[in-house]
Amino acid sequence: MQAQLDRIEWKLDQILGALLSAQGSTGGGQASNAVSPSPRQQADEFLPMMTVKQHAVLQMLLSGKSNQDIADRFGVTDNTAKVYVRTIAKKLDVNTRAQIVMRTLEAFHAIDESSYRMLAGGLPKDWDDNYAEPDPFANLYRKNDGTESEIEE
Repeated sequence: MQAQLDRIEWKLDQILGALLSAQGSTGGGQASNAVSPSPRQQADEFLPMMTVKQHAVLQMLLSGKSNQDIADRFGVTDNTAKVYVRTIAKKLDVNTRAQIVMRTLEAFHAIDESSYRMLAGGLPKDWDDNYAEPDPFANLYRKNDGTESEIEE
């Protein structure tokens, strides 16, 4: 458990460093000599720290889906869908759905399909776009009886 927490803390440090570098390069703070990470580097920083269910929710957010859409898809309440979104926001160190999209959209599009599948536990990049019932990928994000606890790991 401690090793996982250390890994998460390291990744958060990387994300914060990237944000500070980006802020410095856009004139939002003190000048920085650090080069802003590429979309691919950004994807390597935050995509691996997300669960399969979080990748599924992220795809829905990137497609503009509402909390109710997310709740309906996963068979949970609207409040549970809000928890899913808040957990992703917390991992990305942002506060709003719009910030989640801004932080992830370019990196999501920059990563190739096979790399994304590896990072997302087998979920394809076009999962949300091509969603159909019964979902052949449901076993990936419903490993824990379909409960919401997986999203908070």
